[in-house]
Amino acid sequence: MKQHVSLGLVLLAVGAIAPLAGCVPNSIQPPDEKTLAAQTSALRAAPAGRPVRAGASQAAAFTPWEDEDTDYHIGLGDEVEVKLPFNGEFNDRVTVGPDGQFTLPLVGVVHAEGRTVPDITNELNQRFGHDLRDPRVQVAIRAYASERVFIGGEVNNAGLFNMPGRIGVLEAIAMANGFMETAQSHKVVLIRRAPNGRPMMKIIDISGFVAGTADDVRLHPFDIIFVPKSTIAEVDQWVDQFITRVVPFQRSFNYTLGQQQTLN
Repeated sequence: MKQHVSLGLVLLAVGAIAPLAGCVPNSIQPPDEKTLAAQTSALRAAPAGRPVRAGASQAAAFTPWEDEDTDYHIGLGDEVEVKLPFNGEFNDRVTVGPDGQFTLPLVGVVHAEGRTVPDITNELNQRFGHDLRDPRVQVAIRAYASERVFIGGEVNNAGLFNMPGRIGVLEAIAMANGFMETAQSHKVVLIRRAPNGRPMMKIIDISGFVAGTADDVRLHPFDIIFVPKSTIAEVDQWVDQFITRVVPFQRSFNYTLGQQQTLN
């Protein structure tokens, strides 16, 4: 077994999940809110495993982690609800179309793809304000179309999961039916794309979430969660043996950034 995390393999995993999220046939629907709450409570009550130490070579392979939790950016197919408390006749629930837009009464077409809820709320307050006095627009996302996370390693039901809104690592583990007895739950690996397009890795101690002494880490679309069995070096083996064989992509897949820069 290799004794370090292979950056090439991790880039394959991070780069492959996003473009292929829509074509994976066996993605898993999240449980309903009641079931998810029960599973999360069970995780909080479960004993945690022994800690795992990560070597310096793992950290060196990734770009520095950024803890900033930015607002969610609306995507194609997301369902958006718009309410005007004092002008209910203009309330609407719309779906972001393939062109990244939706249409509302009175104001017409609104471009939504890639924008945040506060940004759209400000725009709608201005646009409705041309015809209404004090519109006080409220915008909320009611359904996420294709935002997914991959959960693997020592969990009972590994796979690609649809995100039921903005959830944390503990809730994601609950969606995967919790830890296996062999899980090293003190050191869970979270892999995410950095703003520059390169992968970041964070080692998370679940015990702080369970004890209520630390805040859960909110997930971003296409995050990868890995629960190791013994050592962090197992990440490399997992990407090679699990993701490569489960997620249908070519081994020669290149990780292409928005600027058309390719990392092999």
